[in-house]
This record gives sequence, C-alpha cells and structure tokens, in this order.
Amino acid sequence: MKQSEHNRRQFLKALGTTLCAGGASALLPQLKLMGSAVAATRAPVQDYRALVCVYLAGGNDSWNMLLPYDTARHGVYATARGGIYNATTNAAGLGIDRALLTSQFQITDAAGSGQYAVNPGNANYPTGMSDVANIYRENKLAFIANCGTLVRPITKTEYNATPSLRPPQLYSHNDQENLWHLARTSFANEGWGGLVADRVRLDNINQALSPCISLAGSNRFEVGLDTFPYQMSSSGLTGLSNIYNSSSSTGGQFGSQRAGALDLLLADTANPSLLTREYARTFKRGRDLYDLINSALTAADGSGNVTTVFPSGNSLADQLKMVARMIKISREDSGQIRHKRQIFYVRFGGFDLHDNLMSTATNGHGALLNRVSQALGAFWAALGEIGARNEVTTFTMSEFARTLSSNGNGSDHAWGGVQMVMGGAVNGGRLYGSFPDQALNNAISFSRGQTIPSTSVDQVAATLARWMGVTNTNDLNAIFPNLPNFASGNLGFMA
Repeated sequence: MKQSEHNRRQFLKALGTTLCAGGASALLPQLKLMGSAVAATRAPVQDYRALVCVYLAGGNDSWNMLLPYDTARHGVYATARGGIYNATTNAAGLGIDRALLTSQFQITDAAGSGQYAVNPGNANYPTGMSDVANIYRENKLAFIANCGTLVRPITKTEYNATPSLRPPQLYSHNDQENLWHLARTSFANEGWGGLVADRVRLDNINQALSPCISLAGSNRFEVGLDTFPYQMSSSGLTGLSNIYNSSSSTGGQFGSQRAGALDLLLADTANPSLLTREYARTFKRGRDLYDLINSALTAADGSGNVTTVFPSGNSLADQLKMVARMIKISREDSGQIRHKRQIFYVRFGGFDLHDNLMSTATNGHGALLNRVSQALGAFWAALGEIGARNEVTTFTMSEFARTLSSNGNGSDHAWGGVQMVMGGAVNGGRLYGSFPDQALNNAISFSRGQTIPSTSVDQVAATLARWMGVTNTNDLNAIFPNLPNFASGNLGFMA
C-alpha cells in the first residue's frame, strides 16, 4: 500500500471513529487537519511512546536542586546565595553546605566532567534527591541547565535596550506557566503537548479516549486543535452516584431503573436543540469511557495495577502511580485502548517559597524536592515492572527559577533554571544547555542573580516532540513558531 493511501485510510478511520463518538462538533477540528493528514508523509508507528509532564508549580528554586560541587564554583554559588544557611548564625542564607553533599548526592557531567550535586535534603529528609542521582548515574536522567522562556537568544544589553525582545510578563506566575505550556511567546489557545498529540494520534486504536490524559485537572499544555485532555484523579474515576454507569457497574437499589431512564433521555433525538443533543452525546461518551477505563484498572486479575510500592503521603507519587497504571492498560495489545502515543500531565505545588525556603518542615524546599525524587524513583521502578522504561519519557517544567540572593527568608521570582528529563531513551548522565556563572550581576545575570536563559523552552519541547514522531520541519515550526530563532531545534538529549 502506498504511504499516501495509508495516510488517507488512517485519517478516515480516525475521523469516522471520532464522529461516532463525539457528533458533529468533532468535525470542524478534524477538517482543519485533513489537508496535512492526507498529504503528510508519515512513517508507520510500530512502538508505544508517552511523554509525562511533571509540573512543579510556583517556580522551583532549581539552583538548590542542582548545584556546583567543585570548590571554586561552590564558593561563588554560596556567596551569591547569601552564605551557607545556618538556623542560628545565618538564617537568611540560602546556600547549602558543601560538607552535606556526600557521595550519594554527587554526580559528574559526562560531557564536560563538571562536578555537581543534587539537593541533599536535611535532618528530617536525609535521603534528599538520592533517587534522582541514582537514575542519573544509570545514564537515564539528564539535567537541562539554564533554560527558560525566550523569544530569541538575548543579551543583557538587548534586554535593557529593547523590551520587546523579552518574553511578555516575565516574572508573572500565570503568564510564565502559560508560556511553558504553549512554547511560544504570542497568544494561542493550544499548548504544545496538544498540538503534538494532534499529529501523532492517528495510530491510536481507540480514538474516543484522548491521547492527552491529565491527573491534575484542566491545563493549556494538553489542548490541541482536535485534542482535549481526558481528566481523571490519582484514585481513578468517579462514577455517577446511585446509578449504573454501565451494565458492568453497580448502582445500588433502583440503580438499573435509573440507568434505563437515563439511557432513554440520552437516546432521545427529537429535541431540536443542537446543544442538548451534543450534551447527550458527550455524556454518553463519558459513561462509555468510564466503563472502559475503570473495568481495565479494576480488573479482578490485578492486571490494571502495579506492584511497585509508591511512597505514601506524596500526592505526586499518587499521580504517577495512576499514570503507570494507565500506561500499562493503554499499551496492552489485547486491550480495548491500544494507544501508540500518549501525553500525561501531573502537577506538584508549593514551590513559591518567598518564605521558609530552608525550613526542615514539610513545606520547606528540601522536603518538596525529596518528595519529587522519591516519586520519580518509584515511577522509574514501576516502568521497569511493566517493561516500559524505553517507551516513556518524563520531564519537568516550572514557570521560572528563583533569585540567587535571599530576600531574608526565601527567594523571589527569577528567570532561567534547571529542568530534568528521565527515561530509557534519554541520553542521560550529563547536563545539556550551559550551567551559568552564578556571580551576581554578571554578563548573563542581574543584580539578584536572575539568570538570562541560554536554552529556550522551545528547544526542549521540540526535542521531545521529535522523539514522539513530529519530525517534519513545517510541523515543528507551526507548533513552535520561535524555534527558527535558535541555533538548534534538537538538543540531543533523546536517543
């Protein structure tokens, strides 16, 4: 079969399935893609691949997540951070004592042999980010240093002279989160995850289930032209109360009668209101998806679960456990979902630490990063359990890093920071981008250590999009309109 004929058949199959599942309202976004879907040269998809976005909400102080270990650069870091923190003698300092960076936290950049360390936690959370360090040493995790929102590469002189070259609303939480989700600096309704899903979803067998699945509510990142995130919680799906959600679920006394009445209402096509009829179709589709997913997750043989133990009292771990379970049932060849491409979104907050950054309590930065590390470690183990490590890439996003200098008890909004990428297909064990000089007010930073990024969100996202199968230059430039402004749209951290 010619590739163009294959594309037509795949597109028509997906279109027909979507129309049956979603009614007339699904037609317009599908038609928007018809020209490119029919004309594009797409390689047949043979394997499963998933992206898992871990959003660290509030602006993670990532310069205390990854810090230089060699004596000279650690000294510069400590000075910029107001000295080594000591609750008695230097409560305003944000620096981490080099003596605490023992071997379990130390890592080496395989590319440049630079010495670094991850956050060591504190007396109450002594394991720090050791789980992350272990995966890094397996060469399955990489750090991307000094990345952030950019229109194009910009110097400090250009920043001061030409405000239009700066990303809009640079230090605003909401605006910068949107820019990370959109991977563009102009207004848009669609996020880069959703636009990637638009282009890679045609090989998913069950088109009624979105390739974008959120464990953290609505988000712009997963919205595409014809893709909207399917939302669920870390505990699974919530069915209708006191009613059969389907023939295979219970609804208490009179549940079947209520279900029958509801089915009659949903099947009523006499109502002239297009809105009412579309609501009925959407409602029915939701019930059908509930039955499909819930029956797979709660199968009596335990096939919808994982045996890996995730840490308790950790909301990020709870979300990632459900992601692992969804990946397990979604990639099963004999199942009813049989997706080839999926994008997940999870969220973990508490990082807006203007106060108590160095606290040893549960709301301190060390405790938050310890929970992130433990959650990622358990997720990595679960992916090993289900044989999906090479097929899943997990990455972090956060609106910005924070000032190197202290505000007295914490740090304030800044710009470029550090992100992580984890997976069997990651060229790990090294840093990508450029770890900056951390002296205050230098050629690439301002008076409080707000660092101008050397790597853009667009470059990071485009590298991940390529791995998912979006390799056409026109598609990449459509999703990431600022990408041509940068030297490379592939940072090389994916195999």
